[in-house]
Amino acid sequence: MRVVVNMSVGIKKVGIVGAGVMGAQIAEIMALNGFEVKTRHRTEESKQRALSDIRKILNDLLEYQKTRADREIKRAEQTLGIQLSEEQKAVVREKLKPQLDEAAIEQIYQRIHPTLNLEDFNDVDLVIESVVEDINVKKEVFNKLDEITPSHTILASNTSTIMISELASATKRPDKVIGIHFFNPPTLLPLIEVIPGLETSQETIDTVMNFCRSLKNHRSNMQPIIVKDIPGFLVNRILLAMLNEAFALYEEGVASMKDIDLAMKSGAGMPMGPFELADLIGIDVLYHMDQSIKSMQGGNTMPKPVHILRKMVAAGRLGRKSKRGFYEYQ
Repeated sequence: MRVVVNMSVGIKKVGIVGAGVMGAQIAEIMALNGFEVKTRHRTEESKQRALSDIRKILNDLLEYQKTRADREIKRAEQTLGIQLSEEQKAVVREKLKPQLDEAAIEQIYQRIHPTLNLEDFNDVDLVIESVVEDINVKKEVFNKLDEITPSHTILASNTSTIMISELASATKRPDKVIGIHFFNPPTLLPLIEVIPGLETSQETIDTVMNFCRSLKNHRSNMQPIIVKDIPGFLVNRILLAMLNEAFALYEEGVASMKDIDLAMKSGAGMPMGPFELADLIGIDVLYHMDQSIKSMQGGNTMPKPVHILRKMVAAGRLGRKSKRGFYEYQ
């Protein structure tokens, strides 16, 4: 099956700096949408790990598409109690037939070009930085990218908390610096926060918004929104406030951890409870998000229970990725 290359927004080559959990998924989305992608890794080991992760993401996508029709038929009959005729099943299978095959998956994978050298980003049109959430590390990356990339290249950050104007100050092209914040896992979650800095040009904003609107993940079209350049932006400011209250209520003994999760799922309609969500995001990620916002605006976003997160990080209880967080995982 031939995969059509996305040429609609003038961006042909994308660079990803930092291909960890998020960076690898962002790289896969770019390749899935037809873009040539360069990924920069610190070591050969991290490069191979990222490529393995991307291969697994693509294989999971293929398996999802292959089994989707049968799963929907099973859901209709067993969950909804709707008995489908063979003709109706055939219609479902035709409508939900796989859009990709093994050859297309391999074609997508071959669009990803890993490198250990940032200098190889000398021909990209857009860079998305996804390194550790440390302002000094990120500013160093932006400073180097400013020297290496062509003058037309847009420099974007996937930061979840750090103000874009701060990162732009490390470059000589603040008009081309912007935030493109994906949410974990971006292969499933369609939202993208687009964050212009103080000096980001309207041309850059328009280009990035059109670019993001052109993207699809494994389930749907991506949905970009423009957000003001404040510490933590929009979703994470709301998220941290909600988690703060959940952690505080648990500490006060109002309800057990499991019951708080159950209450928010069964009563508030959340797909997972706050403690389950914290484990998915990563305890260390939440802690560093809080500390990052604190350093920029003063005060904690999670003033009451932040010591819980600090202790858990020190104990190596980082959530799902370490098999231990608020819950234990196999």
